[in-house]
Amino acid sequence: MSKNVAILAAFLLALAPNTWGQVKSGEASVNLSGSIAAGYSDDYTNLSGSDHSIEGAGSADLSGIYYNPNFFSFDVQPFYNQSRLNSNFQSITSSSGVNATTRIFSGSEFPGSISYSQTFNGSGNFGIPGLANYTTHGDTSNLAVNWGIHLHNLPSLNFSFSDGDSEYSVYGLNSQGRLHSLTFSATAAYTIAGFSLNGGYLHDATRTVTPVILAGEVAQKSNSGANSFFIGIGHKLPWHGNFAANATREGLNTTLDDTTYNDKYDTTLDTLTSSLSFTPREHLNVGATTYYTDNLEGSLYNTLVTAGVIAPPITGQQGSHDLGLTGYANYDMPAEHLHFNAYAERQQQSFLGLSFASDSYNGTADYSNTLLGGQFNGVLGLTRTSVSTTNESTLGLNTMVNYTHQIQRWTVAGGFAYSQANQTVLIAYTSSGYSYSGSLGRRIGRRSYWGVYTSGARSLLTDEPGSADSSHSYSTSLSVPHFSINGAYSTSSGNALLTSTGLVSNPIPLPVVNPADVVLYNGKSYSLGVGSSPLRGLTLTASYARALSGTDSNSTSSNNKNENLYFMMVYQFRKVFFETGYSRLVQGFSITGTPPTLQGSFFVGVSRYFNFF
Repeated sequence: MSKNVAILAAFLLALAPNTWGQVKSGEASVNLSGSIAAGYSDDYTNLSGSDHSIEGAGSADLSGIYYNPNFFSFDVQPFYNQSRLNSNFQSITSSSGVNATTRIFSGSEFPGSISYSQTFNGSGNFGIPGLANYTTHGDTSNLAVNWGIHLHNLPSLNFSFSDGDSEYSVYGLNSQGRLHSLTFSATAAYTIAGFSLNGGYLHDATRTVTPVILAGEVAQKSNSGANSFFIGIGHKLPWHGNFAANATREGLNTTLDDTTYNDKYDTTLDTLTSSLSFTPREHLNVGATTYYTDNLEGSLYNTLVTAGVIAPPITGQQGSHDLGLTGYANYDMPAEHLHFNAYAERQQQSFLGLSFASDSYNGTADYSNTLLGGQFNGVLGLTRTSVSTTNESTLGLNTMVNYTHQIQRWTVAGGFAYSQANQTVLIAYTSSGYSYSGSLGRRIGRRSYWGVYTSGARSLLTDEPGSADSSHSYSTSLSVPHFSINGAYSTSSGNALLTSTGLVSNPIPLPVVNPADVVLYNGKSYSLGVGSSPLRGLTLTASYARALSGTDSNSTSSNNKNENLYFMMVYQFRKVFFETGYSRLVQGFSITGTPPTLQGSFFVGVSRYFNFF
């Protein structure tokens, strides 16, 4: 009975007269708008059969102010039973939840804001570099609070707090993943006697559970925390100069809890940085920078944790440090369209029980100008690096060109970049690679356009087998009045690390990471999409995407499949929308030993937009 009542109410509201404006009471004013929908839905899966129902859906936007927007304002957006079949939501499931934000005293010395979001049964992504993401479903929530105290002639204080949680399942797997993050920061800034002072405290804690997908027999669990204290000082100098110095102390702790690792990692790293710059004459800038950390190992491990990687300690907490001294000069020649840069760097590192020192000298020239009727930009740089501890010397190269040209109705653009023997974050390793991009397009009449696009990249650690990452993509699109079509194809391969949100490209040199933690991946994906509006008020959209990938870790291999089909038709008559849509997802992983999961949905119904007040 309740479903029939909901449908009847939806149709009655569709026939109701419009009410416009806003509600005012004293110094307060409120606006409310939204949409209400009802229709027939058929959800089916190869796991539990089909589910037929007649149901309602809707969304709303309630906003308001009191006295003045800079004094108090709010915006609340609840939604119920929303999916891309009956709304502009991109969820393949019927998602419900709320998004809310309020701003308090934003025009005063005590500005603040509070935001909250909660989504039930929403869709998400579990990423793989360069390919279509795996689809997930689950619940997410986030609370964020920001407040400031900005009193005249006193230090400016800012406080922030956030608490986020995501619990999800990957279609095709029989396990769940979770990410919970908690952050708090307190910062202060003050200017006295020409000195700019700043400092603060940051706390960051995460709890993660990675689903059984690519890395073994059990889910990986991790609890990580970081506490940072920092202070900085700056001052203006003659010759349009500036001086700045910063000091940071960061405490890191991670506990891994699974049958593969039972490790705890606790370390503290101190980091000092400073910079000095002058502009003694027009177009000339010179300066110097310094960097020092007493724990290079901890700095690299922090890079992994920041990327969300669940990994054991890198080297067992051996002593390490990193010192870098750099001097630079930049010079512009606007009349000749040239820019020159030069730097000299001294770096000393201790890592893995070994000490390294290097001296690098770099020169770069950048030229930008019109060429043969188009716009050209080119960069050429050479680097000479000598590693004194091994008596090795290398010549590095950086080059890049971009060109764009308009020939009547045609637009041609392309770019290429190449690097060789560039020093990495660890001076014991160098990297090389290239990237390219290109496009060709033509305007057809006044309202039509065709274009084709390509891009790609490859990078690797020199002389390190298995370290290469590569990706290539090709796409084309055509848009004419009342119709558009597009298609794309991409390939990708490389080494990555597992996080609670998917695979991420390895952010540090491969030899530093335990080979057991590396996931090798490769795959290809392609997609096709069409859209049409043959009649006024009628919109048709359809898309198909398919991705095939393979992954190999230390303990297992998996062949993976993702296939997504989507269609939607919407006809608008005044403020009433007649909608029908179909969605089909097939996703599977050979690691499970079960057939891929099939998830489908069909919807037909009617909705109406309202501006209540």
